Amino acid sequence: MRILFLSWNFPPALGGIEYVVDHLYRGLKGSGHTVKLLTARADVADEDEDLIRCPKSGLKNYVKFAFFEGRRVAKRLKPDVILNGSIASAPAAWMLSKLLGVPYIILMHGSDILYEGWIYQRVVRFLSRQADGLATNSKHTRDLLVEAGCKPERIQIIHPGVCVENFDSVPTTGAEKLVVQAEGRKVLLSVGRLIKRKGILEFVEQVMPDVVKQYPEVLYYVVGDDAIQSLAHKELMKDRIQKRVKELGLEKHVELLGKVNDADLFRLYFLADIFVLPVLDIPGDVEGFGIVFSEANLAGTANVATRSGGIPEAVQDGVTGLLADPGDFDSLTEHVCSLLGDEGRRRGMAEAGAVRARECFAWEVITREYADFCETILQR
Repeated sequence: MRILFLSWNFPPALGGIEYVVDHLYRGLKGSGHTVKLLTARADVADEDEDLIRCPKSGLKNYVKFAFFEGRRVAKRLKPDVILNGSIASAPAAWMLSKLLGVPYIILMHGSDILYEGWIYQRVVRFLSRQADGLATNSKHTRDLLVEAGCKPERIQIIHPGVCVENFDSVPTTGAEKLVVQAEGRKVLLSVGRLIKRKGILEFVEQVMPDVVKQYPEVLYYVVGDDAIQSLAHKELMKDRIQKRVKELGLEKHVELLGKVNDADLFRLYFLADIFVLPVLDIPGDVEGFGIVFSEANLAGTANVATRSGGIPEAVQDGVTGLLADPGDFDSLTEHVCSLLGDEGRRRGMAEAGAVRARECFAWEVITREYADFCETILQR
């Protein structure tokens, strides 16, 4: 299959969409498909000749580039399908689809359907309804699309994948200072961009003081930084969270680590006793799924999170972790404390989640699902 892949979201930018697009692109190429990826400008040197970057910064410049460069590439590639990493590239894909007579598919992630603005909503609904296929990361996202008027038969739920091979062995290097600091202590871990939706600030304020009372040795590591490159999230949370940590006297229990390298991150996954993601229900913003939960399980760590967006599909409540309602900090406190006191239950949840991740979310499985969906669209 010949695929013209358009995606504004791609490394070195960080985020869930970038993670999915990166692994899907490489997975499709590794499966024998011919793929050309047109993506945003970045100050990096790419050695991949199939990866073409926009010469100018900015989304408007990228959309123009995606259309004109996409048309030029298509003359040689003769694509069977146009794949979009997100709604951002869909205007170019729609025009190319009409020009070339080629179907286009959009990966929909959840919040992209909910962003406010009359013009934005009109454009998103039009492009989504016109698309030949919509790949959604969860049932929750699928339901949002159906509510927006998209045809259910054009929608396919394909969860994000996880690199299960990265967790085949326990790492012995990385995060050395943090490992020493955590010796003999219970460790909580959160990983993700520091945006309001993640609920880290509220968890520090509402949950950590009570957890510290029951487990005075507890240590909470927070990996992630402000989402300064995001088109949608402009809030700066890191300083606000750090200020509250000091005001509450939690400096010995909460550490904001910012961005860390992969070696440190994998070591922290294995070090943690509980992975925490206390996501809030924020109008116009939603947690689409959450691969971090599978990564935690693969590292032997149980999950505590909230029933928000697609999280209930990523975390099986009572099986691979425990869920609370968004904003129910009493339940979050109870879940964290109960799991900290029950190592056997934590281990059992992690093992169940690891089995599920390897069977359902390994990237070779997910890549095959995307390829099959593209074939289904072509057959139609």
